[in-house]
Amino acid sequence: VNSEGLRHGPPEVMARLARDETVDPALYYFRAFMRFETADPAASWLNRILAIGYGARENKAVRIEVYEVL
Repeated sequence: VNSEGLRHGPPEVMARLARDETVDPALYYFRAFMRFETADPAASWLNRILAIGYGARENKAVRIEVYEVL
């Protein structure tokens, strides 16, 4: 997966994220776009799509919901 994105928000929210606090994702912007590359024939359709996602930074984890661009 090749992924690039943006995450920004008010300084106090970003400081909370830097401290690994779980913050309501409505308080900041977190978006990404992805390209995939696989040699697995069963997943080769991934080689032909673009995807976008929105994310949330959780305590010790990052969650990104990914959608194919149609």
